[in-house]
Amino acid sequence: MDTKGDVTRRLAEYAASIAYESLPPEVGATLKRLVLDTLGTTLAGNTLGVGCREAVAVARGAAGSAESTLIGFGDKVPAALAAFANGAMAHALNYDAIGPEGGHLGVILAAPLAVSELVGRVSGKEFLAALAAGAEVTARLAVAGAQSASGAVRPKALDGQLLGYFGAALSAGRVMRLTAPEMHSVLGLALMQAAGTMQMVLDGDPPAKAIYAAFPNLAGVLSALLARQGLRAECAAFEGEAGLFATYYGGRYSGQALHSHLGETFHMLDARFKPWPTSGVAHVFIEAALQLMANHDIRATAIDRVEVRGGSWIRPWCEPVPERQKPANAAAAANSVFFAVAKALANRDVALADFTPEGLRQPEALRLAERMSYVIDDALGPSGVVEITTDTGQHYAGRVDTPLGHPARPLTQAQMVRKFRHCARYAACPVSAKRLDEVTAQIDRHVRVPDVSALPSLVSPAPHATRAPRSRTP
Repeated sequence: MDTKGDVTRRLAEYAASIAYESLPPEVGATLKRLVLDTLGTTLAGNTLGVGCREAVAVARGAAGSAESTLIGFGDKVPAALAAFANGAMAHALNYDAIGPEGGHLGVILAAPLAVSELVGRVSGKEFLAALAAGAEVTARLAVAGAQSASGAVRPKALDGQLLGYFGAALSAGRVMRLTAPEMHSVLGLALMQAAGTMQMVLDGDPPAKAIYAAFPNLAGVLSALLARQGLRAECAAFEGEAGLFATYYGGRYSGQALHSHLGETFHMLDARFKPWPTSGVAHVFIEAALQLMANHDIRATAIDRVEVRGGSWIRPWCEPVPERQKPANAAAAANSVFFAVAKALANRDVALADFTPEGLRQPEALRLAERMSYVIDDALGPSGVVEITTDTGQHYAGRVDTPLGHPARPLTQAQMVRKFRHCARYAACPVSAKRLDEVTAQIDRHVRVPDVSALPSLVSPAPHATRAPRSRTP
């Protein structure tokens, strides 16, 4: 096992040297979508996100310089705390973009955006280059961990949180224009803070699970700030005997996936933008349920039993069965295959309103969830099957292999904009239609924007006008 840190050093050098002009057009387009999508999910998290009120209160209550914006609120707090609170809101609804093999890409936006306000006059090109550095390394880490040795036991790491430490740190460091050795230290400092296990999911998603993206963004900014101050932490953060993969993945990973064709092949292009505010695990089942209801015009009240079938990867999202059938909070609901399918059957859609307190109590959806069971069938691979039996004995089955939002079936730009606008309806302080138009236009022409700090300002009130969050239902 290499303990010299050659792989870590190579990734640090890549992240330090990446330039917008070197990125293919399709990468630039994906990065713009990440910015639009994550701003939207952050605004929705203002009022709907479990745990976000507490995260914002902590950020507001800490003394320090007014450096970076709490998105949707307008307050300015120290950059690290803004990254903490904004990261919490970005992922709290499980509506943010995911990358290959479960690595969340949208969650790393909060760190470089907060640092951009701290540094000042960061151009759109520079910001997108910084975001590319973090997103690509995060995606490669996810692929490397998934391509472990044949027969390896899947690690009990929550990849969306754990891998985000490194992506957030690299993006923040790139905004600061840190050197390659400093970026190597950034990765070592991120490793010292990195955490994230599946235990929160296995225990039914208590409320704190919803804000897991707060911690990688906080750590990312701290890592970059410490490295900029000269604190050295160069180490074999990824490949060392106590590095990321040895500690969390049993030492099994694909080195080729980490460093092969850097700057030529972009794993971030496998990003999935979600059409529904749930774990991506549920999406094949949501779509299968929606297709059954549309194709056969089934009345929800006539459904007697529902069975979902999928590979063993769905088990944590179906167990414990009673808790997944009647989730206790929005975070648990977003991670429940049963709840997601029940909403699709009851309402012929799954929307943000389904995760408000009122939505969690919808009688028809809860009745359907109680009538659900699941079967593990590893022969299905990533596909999902939903089978419905009605009260008259009629039987319907639907299967989806590739859900909407997958890179093979991407959302259109119009769908992305509609999602952003819908999310913005839940912002703590109302954002005008004109402002939303300005945001989408600015992101579209991001390469010509002289200072990206205008983005948080466009979706947030002036600091002196900030007020307490309004009701969770707009």
